Amino acid sequence: MKAALLNYRRLVLFGCCTFLAASCSLFHNSAPQDHPKNTGDAAPRQLAQLDFGRQAAFGHCVPPACPTRTPKTLATDSSVRTINGAAPSSSAQSIPSEAITPLPTPKIDTSRTIIVQFDLGSAKLSPAARSSLNGAMSTLLSARQIMIVGRTDNTGPLAFNESLALARALAVRDHLLSTHPRLTPTLSVKARGACCFIAANDTLAGRTQNRRVELVFDLRDKERP
Repeated sequence: MKAALLNYRRLVLFGCCTFLAASCSLFHNSAPQDHPKNTGDAAPRQLAQLDFGRQAAFGHCVPPACPTRTPKTLATDSSVRTINGAAPSSSAQSIPSEAITPLPTPKIDTSRTIIVQFDLGSAKLSPAARSSLNGAMSTLLSARQIMIVGRTDNTGPLAFNESLALARALAVRDHLLSTHPRLTPTLSVKARGACCFIAANDTLAGRTQNRRVELVFDLRDKERP
């Protein structure tokens, strides 16, 4: 009787141990297993440009998710523009340049004429005539040649007018030489009465204008000796 009870207890103990062993194996297989990371197979992270221009953003990525590097990914200054405001293109048509019209050369006066007037039948210089000649003295001194031409109106005999025209021209010449004798080589005298009128002789004002002496200046540069 005692032997049968002992065998029973052994069977019960063996069954409990078997159950516990099965339970431990079940829990062990269902638990997650930690595996060491294989650092040799994982690709390293890279720094990649994610946008264009100076304000482009950068970030880390792992290939092959990284953007492919092309010349366009290089930072460019979008504010830089060509002179024409657009990139030069070989297909753009060239604008023909307008023909430049040369400016006309300003005309330089090489002559000048001064007129002094006389009283009726007189070859005497009036104060106004002397003042006019003295005021033009700077031009007289720079002139290359000075032609003194005596004139009259159409009143009186022709011979008288001829001598009167010459007397008026000589009066102007003598006044110039009395103040500036060095003008001698530049002076020449010419006279003709009752000729070359500048106004009609049928009025007093017209005849007054015709009783005159003209000084014609040649203002071209003097020749050097």
